Order: sequence, then structure tokens, then C-alpha cells
Amino acid sequence: MTAAAFVLAAAFLSSPSDDSYRAALDLLYDGSTETALLRLGALREETPDDPMSAYLEALALCWKIEQRPDSRSLDAGFRSLVDRAIALADARLGRDPLDVRALVARGAAHGVRSRFHLFRGEARPAARAAEWMRTDLLAAQALDPGNRDVLFGLGLYDYYVDVLPRGVKLLRFFLGMPGGDRRRGLLSIAAAREGSLFHRSEVEWQLYQINAFYEDEPDQADTAISSLRGRYPGSPLWALQLAEHRRARLGLYSESAATAREILAASGAGHPNFSPVVAAMARLALGESLLLDLRLAEAEDALRPVADDPSLAARAHLLLGKALELSGRRESAEAHYKVAAVSSRLDLRREAAIALATPLTKADVDGARRLGEARRLREAGHEDSSLAAYRAALAASPQCREATTALAADDVRHGRAQAALRAARQAETAKSFAPPWVAAEARLVQAEALEMLGDRPGAIRLYKDVFQKPFGRTTLRERAAEGLRQP
Repeated sequence: MTAAAFVLAAAFLSSPSDDSYRAALDLLYDGSTETALLRLGALREETPDDPMSAYLEALALCWKIEQRPDSRSLDAGFRSLVDRAIALADARLGRDPLDVRALVARGAAHGVRSRFHLFRGEARPAARAAEWMRTDLLAAQALDPGNRDVLFGLGLYDYYVDVLPRGVKLLRFFLGMPGGDRRRGLLSIAAAREGSLFHRSEVEWQLYQINAFYEDEPDQADTAISSLRGRYPGSPLWALQLAEHRRARLGLYSESAATAREILAASGAGHPNFSPVVAAMARLALGESLLLDLRLAEAEDALRPVADDPSLAARAHLLLGKALELSGRRESAEAHYKVAAVSSRLDLRREAAIALATPLTKADVDGARRLGEARRLREAGHEDSSLAAYRAALAASPQCREATTALAADDVRHGRAQAALRAARQAETAKSFAPPWVAAEARLVQAEALEMLGDRPGAIRLYKDVFQKPFGRTTLRERAAEGLRQP
């Protein structure tokens, strides 16, 4: 391809309407879905020959469909928009096979169609659409190698085709789909974040999901979802997802609770996107974070109003039961477990049945109480008192990983390296529940103990692990960085 032809092809990529498209997409990601769809529909009428407008409207409608999984009322409209985008692109490519914008729009339309089919559990048409997307985007990349929107789509294909479950991989084999490359796909997706014309927010959302659910990189996932939350404060989706992520995958219960309270404040202030339903979801998230943080009375206060919400009541009753039982009120807890045990959700029924069949022991309740005391004292900076509470928690619950790690760290401070190393290794590998960050702290204690025992290479390896994956605990990363800098 000559340089002149390349410049000509690339020139077709942008359009005077692109700023308007991006502004409409920002409305979508900021929680104003209906306004975004209206604006994109108007832009489609204003630019009737641009396949990109129909594709972007289909993308926005796909988001709306995904928020209403039980309804199929919007499916036909979505399919019509995808068909329109492809037909417009076909017409432009018939006139000019080097039309990069048409190739990108047609490939993206196939991509969002694949996403829709996957959402509906339709694996075979999803695979076919993904393959068509790849074909168009490879052609576009040959014409415009620096295009970040193209790089994003190809990265998605490479990554997900390589990490698909075995059953879907067999389907790929029978359909003759080209293979993927997980590492190359992930690098492509990350590289597409800066410079993407339309898909920066989609890139960040994918990086969140990939790092949270496939790559086991919760700190990188936190960076992505925090960015979306910061850029789009008007959307409850990012805030709720951030609260859930910090609670479930980082164990940052206080930070998760703070985000839930921000959602409640926005709802109380009458923000149009923060409806009473969103407020109930935030209150449930707040209650669960407080429960896991062993702030039991506060958790009970947060959860009781949610127990009257029909869509969330079963989960609220289950969590209320746990808060009451950990407070030593087993009989009251059982009443809530029984409500959850007849939920329509199988997972809640099972969890409630286990809670009814296996009451906590007095030692369990005492251990939780002591652990909560230790956390509060540690947060207040009362180190000696917190260690005494951790010892009491460990005496009541010998498998408590958090208490074991805290006491192992104290052993390091007092020069008891061998004892610290044994305890920290036990805390890292034990199967009992602990906040996710406890594993990182246990590795850090091991590194410090190995340093004292003269094993600098072993310590460096663990310091690097903690620096790269501190589970959101900046103090752990700072200690690991200090260990790497100076023996």
C-alpha cells in the first residue's frame, strides 16, 4: 500500500460527529442511559450514512439490555441497529474497499453482536460473530496500524478465545475459529486504553473484569474500577462495583463501607440516578462490609431496613442472622436464617441451611468479639493492646489467620525470626477465612523473617510479591518497597 493510499484510508477514520458521539457515550457511562440513547438516536438521524452511529447506539442499548436480563423487549431493536450498522458499512465498502471507518464500524458491530449472544447464552452465534469481528478488524489494522479501537477489539478476541472454558474451546475447534493468545490479548487491551476514539471506558471495564475474575490481580482491577468511579460519579454501577470489589476481593471493609455511604448520600440528596432501589443495594453492601469488619451493631442497623425490600430481603435476613449470632443471640439469628432458607435463590437457601444446622460455638463467638476488638485497637494505634486482643482471639480460635499473622509480625519486631516464619507460613496456607490482604501481610512477615535469617534472595522474592500484590494495603506495599531498597 502506498503512503498516499494509507493517508487517504486513515483520513476516513474520523468524523466531525465523533465529539458528539463521545459526549453521548459519556452520558451512558455516567448513568444517564435513556438520555444517551436519545442523543445517539438523534445523531444517527443526523448522520444517516455513518455506520459508526448505528453501532454506538447498539452498544449503548446492549448496556441497557444487560441491566435488565429478564426482559427481551429490547432485543429486536438491538438486532435492528446492528444490522443497520453492518448494511451501512457494506455500502461504503462497496464504494471504497479501503474505507477504514466502515471496516472498524462493521467489525465493532459484529463484536457487540457477539457480546449480546454471549449474554443470552448463545455460544455458537457468539463465536461466529467474534470471528467476523476479527476478520474486519485485521483488515482495518493493515490500513491503520495505530488504531486503538481496532487494537481493543483484536485484544478482546485474543484474550477471551484463549481463556474460554474447555467446552467453548471445543466449539471453537469445530467451527474452525482461529486461536487466541492470552498474553498478547491482555497487552493489546491495556495498550488500547490511551488513544481509543470511542472505547476508553469499555477498555477500563474489561480490564477490571479480566483482572478481577480471570487474572487474579485485584489491585489492578481496583485501579480500573476506581478510574471509572472517579470519571463517572453520576453512575451507581461503578460505585456499587467498587464497594463489592473492595469488600470481596481486597478485604478493605472500611473503604467498601465508605463507598456504600457515598451512594446513600447521593440517594438522600435526590440524585436522579440514585433511586430507592440503588439505595437499598447500597445499604445491603454497607451492612455486609460492616459485618465482615465485625462492627456487628452497626451492621444490624444497616441491614434491618433492607429486610423489608422484596428483591433483597433474603440476603439481608441471612446477613442479619450472622450479625446476631456473632453477637451471641443465636435464637434471634435462627428466625432470620429461616426466612433466607425459603429464598428463591439456591445459594442463599444452602447458606441458610448450613447456618441452621451448624450453630457457632461459644469459642467462635468469643473469638470474633476479640478479633473485632483487636482491629479497633489496631486502627486507633494502640499496638500493645491490639496484640493482647489478637492473642485472646487466637486462644479462642486457634485457626485465626489474621491473629496469627499479627502476632508473627510482633515476633519479627522482637527478633524471633524462626517463630515468625513458621507462624506466617501457616497463616498464608491455612484454609480458614480471613480478609484477602492477610495473605499479603503473611508473605511480608516471611520476607522480613528470612531477611533476619540471612536469606536475602528469598526475602527479595517475597518482597516483590507483596509490592506487586498488596491487596490494596498501601502500608504493606511501602514496607515491601523499603525491604527491596535496603537490607
